[in-house]
Amino acid sequence: MKALVNIKSICLTIMLASCIVVSAQSFSSIGSAFQNGNSSTLAKYFDGNVELTILNTEAVYSKGQAEMVIKNFFNSNSPNGYKVVHNGDSGSGAKYQIGELKTSSGSYRTYVYAKDKMGSMLIQEIRIEKN
Repeated sequence: MKALVNIKSICLTIMLASCIVVSAQSFSSIGSAFQNGNSSTLAKYFDGNVELTILNTEAVYSKGQAEMVIKNFFNSNSPNGYKVVHNGDSGSGAKYQIGELKTSSGSYRTYVYAKDKMGSMLIQEIRIEKN
């Protein structure tokens, strides 16, 4: 009986650790997507609806619409560098990343907010502001 409890504890620990690795990989991929101006990779992590604030335009878009808006931004502002400034967690299982995006037209501050939904970190909000 004690051996069964130990096995269950080990399995639970492995599952929790794998969730942490998946969310860390997600945020690494998000940074790479900004670096490369890859809207389709970024959209893989979008929830069904995403709140986007790009410069002075703010709206809630469907996943597909949000991908097109980000793609248009990247087409107009070709990325040539991205640096993560800060990663953080909220008490409710959400994560955020603040970064600096260098583009052909200048420098931008990015903010990405994602929540855990059924074991996957899904982006709820992206803000891109002029630095």
